[in-house]
Amino acid sequence: MSGSDEGLKKHRHDLGHEDHGPKLAAGTTKAIQAMLGLWIALTVGLIVYTMWDGVRGPTGPVPAAVETK
Repeated sequence: MSGSDEGLKKHRHDLGHEDHGPKLAAGTTKAIQAMLGLWIALTVGLIVYTMWDGVRGPTGPVPAAVETK
């Protein structure tokens, strides 16, 4: 073997390709990441709304006070 790299096949990382799996798997991974991002954003939004609604207090009609004797 000589020291030249002309006969060697370049690795996919050197060519700018995905690390592993076919191109379809890359699209699936991006879709899963988008779904997880949406899930996290909606969860944070729900938590913020719940906290805000708890601080705001009751909003319905206030029941009449019951007199005790």
